[in-house]
Amino acid sequence: MNFIEEYKKGQTGGNKGLPMGPGLMNVAKAVNGVQRGRIYGIAAPPKAGKSTFTDYAFVVQPFLYAVENNIAIEWIYFSFELDRVSKEFDFATYFLYHDHKVESIKLPEGIKKDGKTEVGLSPDYLRGRMQDDEGKTIKVDAAIFELIKKVYIERVIPLFGEYDSNGNQVSKGYITFIEEKDNPTGLYKYLKKHAEKDGKFITQKYGKTNRITGYKPNNPGKYTIIVTDHLRKLLPERGFQMKQTVDKYIEYSVELRNWCGYTFAHIIHLNRGMTETGRMKEFGDMLFPGSDDIKDTGNLAEDADFIFTIFNPNDQRYNLKKHFGTVIKDSRDNPIFPNLRTVHLVESRHCEFPQHFRTNMFGGLKNFELIKEK
Repeated sequence: MNFIEEYKKGQTGGNKGLPMGPGLMNVAKAVNGVQRGRIYGIAAPPKAGKSTFTDYAFVVQPFLYAVENNIAIEWIYFSFELDRVSKEFDFATYFLYHDHKVESIKLPEGIKKDGKTEVGLSPDYLRGRMQDDEGKTIKVDAAIFELIKKVYIERVIPLFGEYDSNGNQVSKGYITFIEEKDNPTGLYKYLKKHAEKDGKFITQKYGKTNRITGYKPNNPGKYTIIVTDHLRKLLPERGFQMKQTVDKYIEYSVELRNWCGYTFAHIIHLNRGMTETGRMKEFGDMLFPGSDDIKDTGNLAEDADFIFTIFNPNDQRYNLKKHFGTVIKDSRDNPIFPNLRTVHLVESRHCEFPQHFRTNMFGGLKNFELIKEK
């Protein structure tokens, strides 16, 4: 690739980013979608929706678009927190909603859950983990079961591949799902070996050694998206502390982004500074997490192309009645937007920042929707 080739590629639509979904259209517009050769950082407190955001914006929505438009794409998913089967149920839940408009299920006559006669669709419902008010397992409705089989065949297997009862893969999917933890050097070697199968590194002699100067992929139009969930679960390099380990992995990510055009979605936690009384008093309803709140690394803010932070203004710890000028609690302190999440673009190499976005996150459905103003 050179300047002229890149220019021609862009003018023929080859650099159009992949969509991030209807619920994050405003976010995608700001960053020109999911691009090849980018590092995206996604940071939030625990349970705020980092993985849900990443799966929606960087896996599910690009998958739907790529399949519809015959775009070559693959994922390498380092999942150091959730196992593959749990992810499959998460994705099955989303596709039951997306493909078949299932949001809730009416319970059989005489059965109630929390005094109600229906339950919301969720992975726990599909896995038989829900219990009714008498402590009995809520079984999946027969009609829903037929849809589950359809979603499993048409969506889950194409994405994840198929596995036998022992967990051995019998067919490959778009996602190479890796649960075994490793240190940054181990992951780097794995990804570099993967790149060698998909293309050829170009080297040039410098003195007595050969240095990598470029990379020629077998398919220049292919997207390779690498998700790491999350960075603090990396095994330490020998003699390294957590910060050094995370920073080393980011250093390797930069090399592979620059050489191979790989796209990285790095998930990481925030520190606890958001709940400090002085900070909440200083920022008031303009409170949001910044890149300085990211835990155990400074390099991500320096080396990433974009960093998003995700915030739940309804969280009672922050005691917010308004957020960015919008009233979010009524006179009885009930949330006006109960599913509200705010997404903050806090670092960018390619556009103005900070930028702030509001969306609804439906955690059970693994879905995002644009806010409908009340």
